[in-house]
Amino acid sequence: MGEKRKKKVSGRISLSRKNHPDTFFVPRWKTLIVIATLAAELLGPLAAAQDGDAVAIVNGKPIPRKEVFDLVMEAHGLSAMQQLIVLELARQECRRRGLRVTQAEIDAEFRDSLNRIAPEKGADGVTLAPDQRQQALEIVLEQKAVSMAEFRVGMKRNAYLRKIVENDLRVDEALLREEFNRTYGMKVRIRHIQIDATKLNEVTSLLRSGEDFARVAERMSQNRESAPLGGERPPFTFDDESLPVAMRDVAFSLKPSEVSSAVRVGKWYHIIRLEQRIEPRDVRFADVRDEVERKMRARVVPQEMQRFANELFQKADIRVLDRKLKRQYQKLLERNAAAATRTDP
Repeated sequence: MGEKRKKKVSGRISLSRKNHPDTFFVPRWKTLIVIATLAAELLGPLAAAQDGDAVAIVNGKPIPRKEVFDLVMEAHGLSAMQQLIVLELARQECRRRGLRVTQAEIDAEFRDSLNRIAPEKGADGVTLAPDQRQQALEIVLEQKAVSMAEFRVGMKRNAYLRKIVENDLRVDEALLREEFNRTYGMKVRIRHIQIDATKLNEVTSLLRSGEDFARVAERMSQNRESAPLGGERPPFTFDDESLPVAMRDVAFSLKPSEVSSAVRVGKWYHIIRLEQRIEPRDVRFADVRDEVERKMRARVVPQEMQRFANELFQKADIRVLDRKLKRQYQKLLERNAAAATRTDP
């Protein structure tokens, strides 16, 4: 990345205004430690063997340690390296701010994730024993091709990021009242057009030319449920988890009859038109204020953690020394740069 001047990541997170980071710098020797740690995390301590450089002997034939290392690095090296780099960056930022993360806070991240993946009481009302919950977690990780070691690195990374974000997060009364209006009763009714990238320009051109939104949705939307209805969806509240967060955020930011720019969710793009706002039912703000704040923090903190991790990663001075990983990392940077410069119509 060269010897360019680095920006420092600092300041409060305010939900009523954008952040303005100053400068940040990551010493290169720290990154070298991360790369070395990556190999240790992936392969563990391989003892000096009396069978030379082999990790196993199969019918008298050795499986060299280098072959195992190369295979693991090719398959998981880039993602594991990213995890470890972000963990190291978050550690450095905590030290710079004088924040301390305890083992209890790391354990809490693990418990929270376990509770989301395998709650103590299942949907059928049956209480799961601790070993059953642990087994359920292991099954989910296996399905995602994530090792328990990688998962624990993620929990540690989250603990450091959460410490920083929660230290900076400030919620004012006006925002709580806005969240109250969104959560307790305020609903919106929308139409949306769901399309992939190949149809995005065509749909955008049709709408800009004045074509009726409902007709375009019926003809072009790739959502089988809403397309026949002209893209209309049933009314929903801000905390309705049946819709992606990005869609809810945009829907509640629109004025009646206003049409959004394209909102990307996974491989799909959604263009949203607000049809109607439905007033909330009679609930007193004072009676539910604490619950509103708790839910708001639970929603905002993970988003800010991801944003802050990306910010740290982008501003760090990182040199990847392994040749194969360097090529993968360079492709990742190119994809990220392309995504950052892509603008919605």
